[in-house]
Amino acid sequence: MTEKKRLPDAELEVMQIVWRAGQPVTSGYVQEHASQSWKTTSVLTFLSRLCEKGFLSREKCGKQNFYTPLIQEESYLRQESASFLQRVHRGSFKNLVASLADAGALKPDDIAELRAFLDEKEG
Repeated sequence: MTEKKRLPDAELEVMQIVWRAGQPVTSGYVQEHASQSWKTTSVLTFLSRLCEKGFLSREKCGKQNFYTPLIQEESYLRQESASFLQRVHRGSFKNLVASLADAGALKPDDIAELRAFLDEKEG
């Protein structure tokens, strides 16, 4: 994937709606599935920006525009996760996990799951 800029929260939510749909969607679909009550003009602005940024394509069918993702969710999440790790924790996974543990965000099940995942990756 060509590196894409980090998406603002509202645009990321729009992308998550489109990714979950698994098929081309209309602005009405996005508006209907949003967690917030966005006005139609706001949804159209988000969709337009995402097209300009290369995240979505737009195809006109009759009077409706249908939006399709050009970027796979997994690809964006990998890039964003690596960027977050670098920006916030200077690239240190240990610092990230320590920060989560210190904040009380890791439960024993999370630690066991992480340990099993790392063992699997190592083996």
